[in-house]
Amino acid sequence: MQEEGLVYTNENCIGCNKCVGVCSAMGACIAHVEGGKAQIAVDSLRCTACGACFGVCAHDARSYHDDTKRFFRDLGRGEPISLLISPALSAEYPELYGRILGTLRHLGAQRMLPVAFGADIYTWATLRYLDAHDRAGFISSRCPVIVSYIEHFHPELLSQMLPIQNPAMCMAIYARKRLRLKEKFAYIGPCIASSFDVQHKGADAYVSYNLTFQSLLKYLRAHGISEESCDEEIGYGLGLSYPAANGLASNLHWFLGDDIFVRVVSGKRKAYRWLDHNADAILGGRLLFSIIDIVNCSDGCLEGTAKESGQNEHDEAFSRLMQCIHAREQLDEEGPWSKRILPKERLALLNARFEGLQLEDYLRTFTDQSAQCQDWEPSHDEADAIYESMHKYDEASRHIDCSACGYDTCADMMRAIYNGFNNSRNCIHYEQAEADRLEKLSLYDELTGVQSHNAYLLATQYGSGFAELGTTFVMADVNGLKRANDTKGHAEGDRLLRTAAQCLAAVFGKNCVYRIGGDEFVAFVQGLSHAAVCARLAETQQSLEEFDVSVAFGTAHAEESATYKTYKTYKALKDEADKVMYKDKLACYARHGWKPRG
Repeated sequence: MQEEGLVYTNENCIGCNKCVGVCSAMGACIAHVEGGKAQIAVDSLRCTACGACFGVCAHDARSYHDDTKRFFRDLGRGEPISLLISPALSAEYPELYGRILGTLRHLGAQRMLPVAFGADIYTWATLRYLDAHDRAGFISSRCPVIVSYIEHFHPELLSQMLPIQNPAMCMAIYARKRLRLKEKFAYIGPCIASSFDVQHKGADAYVSYNLTFQSLLKYLRAHGISEESCDEEIGYGLGLSYPAANGLASNLHWFLGDDIFVRVVSGKRKAYRWLDHNADAILGGRLLFSIIDIVNCSDGCLEGTAKESGQNEHDEAFSRLMQCIHAREQLDEEGPWSKRILPKERLALLNARFEGLQLEDYLRTFTDQSAQCQDWEPSHDEADAIYESMHKYDEASRHIDCSACGYDTCADMMRAIYNGFNNSRNCIHYEQAEADRLEKLSLYDELTGVQSHNAYLLATQYGSGFAELGTTFVMADVNGLKRANDTKGHAEGDRLLRTAAQCLAAVFGKNCVYRIGGDEFVAFVQGLSHAAVCARLAETQQSLEEFDVSVAFGTAHAEESATYKTYKTYKALKDEADKVMYKDKLACYARHGWKPRG
């Protein structure tokens, strides 16, 4: 299994399609067969690292890369590295928080820089940018997953993106430009997609490592967490609230009051469907929100795509965060986070606090990555061909929309097959149709149309079952089949077999006749006396002769009379009928002047 890309499939995958069903990026999950095993691979060019697949996979079949190992390797080599710390860390690990920082300081980390301060800068930059650009419909840029999704699948919305670096990058830029720090920076956060902002090389790199909570805590627990404690080195304000889904909105309202309209959209399914549905309205200026703050996770960074399993399952982290925010508001009696003053006074104090900053330093650009995410639409004839490959021949079967394949509709599955993301075998309707077809092939003889040897074995319990009383077991053998094949060709031999089978089926019913060997047929006849069956066979034999088809018959009967009952197995009846049939065969050969086979 290849481990390419930020998110990848590991050896636990069984191809259950759950990840396909929750993936917001069409084509990021690709169904294929590897080593005879169905698997769902990840296309790293399309994956936005939303993490939805991690949440639904019962087999722990998705993994991701971050920079934790490389960070500790470089730290151990004496590389100077300072830490950018997400405010979600203290909310998630209040008892361990100081010790986590103390352990990292002990291992060689230099500065402890709070991303909450970077979030304060993000708030300031957003307010400055909105003031300079008097229009509605800006989309926030604080969530790297949303940025990636728009770059890949909605590049037409890039002009609507708020061109401001995310809070971690704001902290890094501040540290580089204002504090004149030269060392590398490692971001500690709960998000896989933060790796999109990591720059591994270059003197101008701002963030060199993404350390996710899950990987960092796993490493620290394995190597020991120190009792030594330390804290961040810079004070901050309500940027502390950014891990919550409404963190940006609450900050903007804090400084502008009710004069700003903020739409908050969150959740791995909701966010992308909302974007898909409202893209045209955003571009057309029909949504009058000043800011549309879209985040990937329902609970914001407190949910996180790379938090440890079991964390924040009962809202403790959110509760702690709210307590910290309230305490911060109480502490700042005269600054921009004071509850005692009006929003416009807070804004004036915020601008004064960051008076020395240049907005241009905190702006960013975006990259149109849609060229690697092109989907192609099949023609009507091509769509028909794909549907037929799925055994979907009518409109009803093309609108089953069961979602077993992972897609919402059969039409989506058809398009996925056309674009190479999936295959017909992943459709449950196809599998059921194939099973029916194979069952039919196994139970019916393809040449003659009567039931097969497999069907005979099942019907008779492999010969050991007891025939119903009153059943007449008919054994039939096509005479001269080898001679016909040798002298006139196999087409003539096939004609003999089909004619014999059709005649028997016409007399006794198709579902009562079985081809059990090359030239042998049997039939189970009920509802007729033994004598009546023998009379019909005589008539049938004579009729077949008119078509130059010679068939020898033998019968056996599971007798029932007023005085006794004779239960017989199918094998016993077959043996008995076979002996009678052999005598008839000799008589047929004698009539035709053929020499019996030795």
